[in-house]
Amino acid sequence: MTSHAMAVGAVAGAIASTAVLQHHHRTSSLSRENLASYAAANSSSTSSGASPTGNGKNIGILAIEVYTPRTFISQSAFEEHTGVSSGRYTLGLGQDGMAVTGDAEDVNSMALTVTHSLLEKYNIDPASVGRLEVGTETLVDKSKSTKTVLMDLFLGNTDIEGATVINACYGGTSALLNAFNWVESDSWDGRYAIVVAVDIATYARGPARPTCGAGAVAVLVGRNAPLAMIDPRERATHASNVYDFFKPDHTVEYPVVDGALSQLCYYRALEDCYSKFCDKVDRLNNNCVVGGCGEVDEQQQQHYFHAEAADYFVFHAPYNKLVQKSYGRMYFMDARRRHARERMMMTEDSEEKKEGSTHSTAAEAAAPQSVLFAYEDLTKPIEETYSDKGLEDTLKSISKASYSQRLTDANAASKIVGNTYTASVFLGLASLIDKAGSRGDLTPGKTAVVFSYGSGALATMYRLHVRTPTTSSSAACGGSSERIFTIEEMAQKLNLSARLATREEVHPQELDLALETRARMHRCGAPYSPVYPTVGRMFPGTYFLNGIDSKWVRSYSRVPLDSEPEPAGKAGMLAPPIVLRLAQRDSVSTPATGMLDVLTHSHENAIDTYSEAKHRVACVITGTSAGLPHGDEAVNVFDASNLQRLVEGKVQCIRPISGSLKMAMVDKNVVQVKKYPGGKTERIPITSDKDVIKVAAQLGPLDLNANYGVPEGLAETMDIAAQVAVAAGLEALKSAGLVSGKSNDPSEWMLPEQYRDTTGVVYASSFPAMDAAVGEVMRFLQSKTVGAQSAERLVFTLRNRLLRASPDRQLADDDEAAFARLLSRVREVEGGKSSSSHGGDDASESSSTSSTASSGPYEFDRKFLFRVLVLGNAQLAQLAGCRGPNTQTNAACAGTTQAIGMAQDMLISGRAERVVVVAGDNGSGATLLPWLGSGFRALGAATIQEAVEDAACPFDKRRSGMVLGAGGIGMVLETESSCQERMKLPAIPGCQPCQIRARLLATQYSNSAFHGAALDRKHIASELKRFLNDIELIHGISKAEIATHGVYFSHETSTHASPAASCSGNEVAALRSAFGDDLLSKMLILNTKGFTGHPMGVSFEDVAAVEVLMRQVVPPIPNYKEKDDYLGDIKISNGGAYACRYALRFAAGFGSQVAFAMYASAQHE
Repeated sequence: MTSHAMAVGAVAGAIASTAVLQHHHRTSSLSRENLASYAAANSSSTSSGASPTGNGKNIGILAIEVYTPRTFISQSAFEEHTGVSSGRYTLGLGQDGMAVTGDAEDVNSMALTVTHSLLEKYNIDPASVGRLEVGTETLVDKSKSTKTVLMDLFLGNTDIEGATVINACYGGTSALLNAFNWVESDSWDGRYAIVVAVDIATYARGPARPTCGAGAVAVLVGRNAPLAMIDPRERATHASNVYDFFKPDHTVEYPVVDGALSQLCYYRALEDCYSKFCDKVDRLNNNCVVGGCGEVDEQQQQHYFHAEAADYFVFHAPYNKLVQKSYGRMYFMDARRRHARERMMMTEDSEEKKEGSTHSTAAEAAAPQSVLFAYEDLTKPIEETYSDKGLEDTLKSISKASYSQRLTDANAASKIVGNTYTASVFLGLASLIDKAGSRGDLTPGKTAVVFSYGSGALATMYRLHVRTPTTSSSAACGGSSERIFTIEEMAQKLNLSARLATREEVHPQELDLALETRARMHRCGAPYSPVYPTVGRMFPGTYFLNGIDSKWVRSYSRVPLDSEPEPAGKAGMLAPPIVLRLAQRDSVSTPATGMLDVLTHSHENAIDTYSEAKHRVACVITGTSAGLPHGDEAVNVFDASNLQRLVEGKVQCIRPISGSLKMAMVDKNVVQVKKYPGGKTERIPITSDKDVIKVAAQLGPLDLNANYGVPEGLAETMDIAAQVAVAAGLEALKSAGLVSGKSNDPSEWMLPEQYRDTTGVVYASSFPAMDAAVGEVMRFLQSKTVGAQSAERLVFTLRNRLLRASPDRQLADDDEAAFARLLSRVREVEGGKSSSSHGGDDASESSSTSSTASSGPYEFDRKFLFRVLVLGNAQLAQLAGCRGPNTQTNAACAGTTQAIGMAQDMLISGRAERVVVVAGDNGSGATLLPWLGSGFRALGAATIQEAVEDAACPFDKRRSGMVLGAGGIGMVLETESSCQERMKLPAIPGCQPCQIRARLLATQYSNSAFHGAALDRKHIASELKRFLNDIELIHGISKAEIATHGVYFSHETSTHASPAASCSGNEVAALRSAFGDDLLSKMLILNTKGFTGHPMGVSFEDVAAVEVLMRQVVPPIPNYKEKDDYLGDIKISNGGAYACRYALRFAAGFGSQVAFAMYASAQHE
């Protein structure tokens, strides 16, 4: 027998535990027909022994009322809206609808609505209420409870016990049990208790969002109830410490959820409660503890509680499919319980048979032997059964009919309202009363078992009995009046199905808009004026939030009972225009991480939501600059046409390097280590300039004093990387229209006073202050070697060494003549030595390093500390007056893109209104190139090709390594509101007008934690997928749209140790994993390093992306001739005009740094 069949037999045996069967079946199998006969035999009786008589107080539910918002969305429409497969939510979750509301409703208003409605419908005198307790997890205040807000409904009656109970979805049940205990106790003063369970279930975009919802239930509790917990002992509780669902972040409404763990905890809690509940009920019934029964007859001993022993079950219902599966698990627990009993009975029988007697019940004695063959399934640890899909299918099949009979009524409302957290089980009870009560099926003697679960975790199972109230009850204090409550009255006053049918279905987009609006309210601060829903979109009698004043006090009003709601389907969008406008802005301002949508400022005059428009955190680019490494003294490093020429492919910055730099690399005694399959290695020394770097992209001269009016003394405190970054920042500010920059007057490069405190700076560099440090060290070492000796003495020393090496201790006449000429020349040079600085290779070095060739004694440079400690971010802040947040990042070659992400975070968090991102590196300069070039050559990562067209060929099969570069970039990021405010104002005199050049939609940066130099293609692919998924969820931009209407700015450095280890190989593999072959073949791939070399922490790609989106022109991939089959079919750019909306950027850096950015055109909506 298979384990599947054994499980079927075991569970079927549980169903048959109370049935007397007419014959034994064969032990080898148990057919589906037999299962059906078991179910039929058991369905005739659902009782579980004698009905309890209880303590006579019959505490329970007297009346019940439900509230849910008037608007909802269809889950099938939501499936289409979110692009998932049909049935994902309707079948996969078992849900049909979901309540939706905006910021005008909160838990206080909903609690007021449902409580007031309960009092009105049942004509309850507020003075007759002695206890009021609320269960909720949707807090609007961490101190003041919702119960206190409800006291406005009980004016004149301050003697009301109770508070607000918080524990995820369990709070309402705890409040109910507290009310039961109060009414049962000696503390009860004869008055009613009211329990209110209310919540608005919200989730961030993702798989949990279809389980949102909103609702409130108010329950009137007292004695002589028509739905009563007759015996308070008929309940069991589970409590444990788990982190399956919790809300630790008070800045958001959304929970932290571990979905798989939460479902597992739900099962554990259910099974624990169910086992204990069954044991308690079995003891109470079979031993007839309650009521003091005398002898128990043989028939009564046969009854054990099981999954069909109650007429109805009501479960906590986050989504209906979980309830279905959970009910099926009860059958499995029945089988395990029966198995344990039979094992015990068999042990007892073996002893008693010796005396000729047995205690087996008639039903269990007649059960088929086949059900006993699955002991290994029934005794193995319960945790091992949760992942058994075969068992799950079996339980679903066996429980299907009973589920339909016993749970469908209770689940009807939650299927179309959604998750209501604490109110969920109460909504289930109300739905049961509405459905079964209206049919007349909730007759005296019927029972309903309720299971309530709250994450964290707490759970309780208890049983309620339908009964006919007696006429001797005095419900009000002092017995002044008698009131009989009935199931029929509850069903009639609820009228739940009819009320839910009058709701208005709205477009699924309304859920996203509503949650975004609630998120804004949650973070916006006080004062605040809610936007919607308006009165016409609410049920009559609904309370709504008027506003939150500057002291955070909330006020509420009620929709008149005689108001006429707007006709469903004719009212248009639920969200008003302001919400749509803000959502449109969010679409280009919210980061992919889903962080803050608005600043958290509070302003006295911010009396309505329109004030939010003044504090948007849109990320728009208003200025850019690029300092290219032309290596030509005649060309300005920051020529105004740099970016235009770069995207048009009309610039080539890579040039041959000097012989002296090549010899400097030879002098480094580089040894390459080549590894072969099998572990063998070979050491290859680099001894000739034929084997070193021959080309690079080097900076030309940059004069901060002449161009920007920077005092020479201040300029000398900066190394070259800082100088080029500062210049890039000033040029970007000029591009943004924030400074005029018409001349080298320092005042023309200073921000206006009103912008200084709100402008930040982020500086990226792979080698910050490195050329200053290395240059100073080299100057010191030179002074202790060559500089310490005169050239004349060196000539004499060389002659003496040759004499000692000569056999006859003398030199030939020709050698002596050569030494004489050399000595004469040395005296000539030293006598007329000029102090002028070097040109050529050293032209890019600062004045501090131009003295390295000096033969004078070394003197420590007093400005050394400034060069190594005061970096480009601080220097730019000083020169431009940027007093906002200021920092520096070194993410190696991912630095610029990461810095842009950091700047976006500053804008989103409200730390700044604009941020200047700058980057500068000079890795190809005369000071660092001998070291960095040797380092990359040692790794086999640098090309040694001599011709530029052979050295710089990204994505080409001929690529052989990177080309070192240098340069600087600047980018001004602003909040859209800041930009719009500047657009309204007259332009600053001499400045160009403010304009949005492009939009920054999203950024993401992380670390692969993988290797110092190698790329982790799997992690990069997973990060890219996460980035793209977030963009699609937040901005609605699909991968297909990016591929067909966007361009991709690659990181490709042309490193090519092997196809699999190459930069482009890893990059294309990640792209293919994220986009798929078809979409990847449609996406245009761009690269700028073939023009500029690799400028390390400087990303020309990011500023080029903005230029491409502005000009709708793309650069070609330079020198592309031969396709690399390993890369597959990719769309290499040929350059020229290209219509595009988006630019996707990927950057990677040594140390496993990974960064992404997504740009959109300024016209993107």
